[in-house]
Amino acid sequence: MRGEKWGVKDLYDWINVKRLFKQGVKIKQIAKQTGMSKNTVKKLLSQQEAPLDKSHSKKTKIDPYKDRIKVWYLEDGFIGTRIYEELQQIGYTGSINPIYRFLHQLNDEKRKVPLKATSRFETPPGEQAQFDWSPYKMVIGNEIKKVICFTMILSCCRRKAIVFSLLEDSNAIR
Repeated sequence: MRGEKWGVKDLYDWINVKRLFKQGVKIKQIAKQTGMSKNTVKKLLSQQEAPLDKSHSKKTKIDPYKDRIKVWYLEDGFIGTRIYEELQQIGYTGSINPIYRFLHQLNDEKRKVPLKATSRFETPPGEQAQFDWSPYKMVIGNEIKKVICFTMILSCCRRKAIVFSLLEDSNAIR
């Protein structure tokens, strides 16, 4: 097959398409469910053996920069254009397209980062809440006045309570 390039994602797609077809799902529905074209689904179904990872066989101009690109994209939050400009400053002579293709491969990894950084847990009512005092300036009666916004989010149900006050001390609540 001309231009054939299989990676881990392709292996996952191959397994998923085979599984769905075995369950009796029609090709058109598999294509819709997976976001692939019908021709791609047919091609994957016609493959008798699992696709091999051939993505590393072809060298590209960004290969020496991939580790740096990962850090810029996943940790520093750089976008493709910024990464391209940074690479040009350190000697990259290729076009921007291979960079975007590599960033597309990193998207799954980028989505997983926040999941690793946080973990949700449930608390019973009345046990925990998050709160914050924030100062704002607002026009009240044709005058600019400082107001304090108190926000509280109940952890058990994520409901918010918001109160505005002109004072920050306990005398403000009556």
